[in-house]
Amino acid sequence: FPVTIRFQSPHIEIGRINTLLIDRYSTPGVYLLAEDGRDVLLPNQYFEKSMTIGSLLDVFVYTDSEDRIVCTTLRPYAMLDEYGFFEVVDITNIGAFVNWGLPKDLFVPKALQKQPFKLGEKKLLRIIKDGLSERVVGTQKIGKYLDAKPRNLYKNSTVNILTYEESPMGFKVIVNNLYKGLIFKNEVFEALHVSSIVTGK
Repeated sequence: FPVTIRFQSPHIEIGRINTLLIDRYSTPGVYLLAEDGRDVLLPNQYFEKSMTIGSLLDVFVYTDSEDRIVCTTLRPYAMLDEYGFFEVVDITNIGAFVNWGLPKDLFVPKALQKQPFKLGEKKLLRIIKDGLSERVVGTQKIGKYLDAKPRNLYKNSTVNILTYEESPMGFKVIVNNLYKGLIFKNEVFEALHVSSIVTGK
């Protein structure tokens, strides 16, 4: 069987999975280290007895409610530069919050909404980094991120597909988090609906 070799991440990347070295224990949790020496806190609620000093751990890095960089062993529904459908759970004067699978909900600023959000709605969003800070936020304005001319794809290559809209011709889709595309109705061989995540060719 092939052996997967894991390497310590060279630096901490917010919004992505990082493989970090368990460096030291502290009162609020465990500090994990990137290769460049920068560290990040894994709060006590995610600590497990199997986590030992000197071992590697895969964690998701983000900012908490006070904009401090922290990490978690949980996985969000989507990460930086990825897309997903998220339920709106709170509305404020400056934006909305959606559930993305972590204790801290994902913020979607008003400026990044196409129209005002409503509680309970599910919205197609891309996860991006706020240009003014290191915070990860959601945007509904995804058009500029999708390329209509795919590269590095060839006939029968396997791709990841997210369906985001049904049309008379079939389903509009996002391919490999990079391209916009279409699945014609006569090319659908399983039950699909808006927000389906499937593998295609």
